[in-house]
Amino acid sequence: MKQAIVVVSFGTSVPEAMQAIENIERAAEQVCEQPVYRAFTSRIIRRKLRERDGMDIPDPHMLFEQLCQQQYERILCLTTHVIPGIEYEQLCADAAAFPQVHMAHPLLWSQSDYDVCVHAVMQHVPPCAEHEALLLMGHGTEHFANAAYCELEHKFRTAGYSQVYVGTVEGYPQLDSIIPQLQAAKIQKILLMPFMIVAGDHARNDLSGDAPSSWKSQLEALGFETQTILTGLGELPEIAKKFASHLQEA
Repeated sequence: MKQAIVVVSFGTSVPEAMQAIENIERAAEQVCEQPVYRAFTSRIIRRKLRERDGMDIPDPHMLFEQLCQQQYERILCLTTHVIPGIEYEQLCADAAAFPQVHMAHPLLWSQSDYDVCVHAVMQHVPPCAEHEALLLMGHGTEHFANAAYCELEHKFRTAGYSQVYVGTVEGYPQLDSIIPQLQAAKIQKILLMPFMIVAGDHARNDLSGDAPSSWKSQLEALGFETQTILTGLGELPEIAKKFASHLQEA
């Protein structure tokens, strides 16, 4: 059977952040022992990369069509979405038009996925001392799948990491809901890290940027000391391996 592997990401226009996507793609190649095809869902990022870097990356629908025309009988699609939210559902609906396409799950799907993420993150950050906390920034969504971030924080707590907090940019909880908790816990120093596949625009602007609206600026204005860890989840080997395992399940 002629089979193709497709790795679909939202995409990034930050060169330093691209390594997170490439790391997941390499993990997929190692598991399936064949090259993978790349697709980005963001039209804005695809246009920027084409105009700035001459990179012509297709959207998923276009790539599915091309592979079907090349007589691929089975197309395994690995998505690098964190949660099964709006964008994941849209991708699944698009893939449903192609009987050859079989979708893999996003990062946070089963209970074991949460456990892997908790331990992967904690292996790659310095341990929190007294009066220190780790604050993770997820993207967030209006979709009910946003509840995954609250479950993730609970997973950190039950694993013994009581000084880990999870917030979102566009969902719940946002920073203003977390600040009172930090103050009540008498936290003085906060490690800031994106809980996103890439450390792209959100990580470099909304999380750690110099603008007054960034999480870093807001926290420092309240007297907290901050330290930023600009590492995307895709850069962590355990996370890339977890994505590859979802591909095997598909």
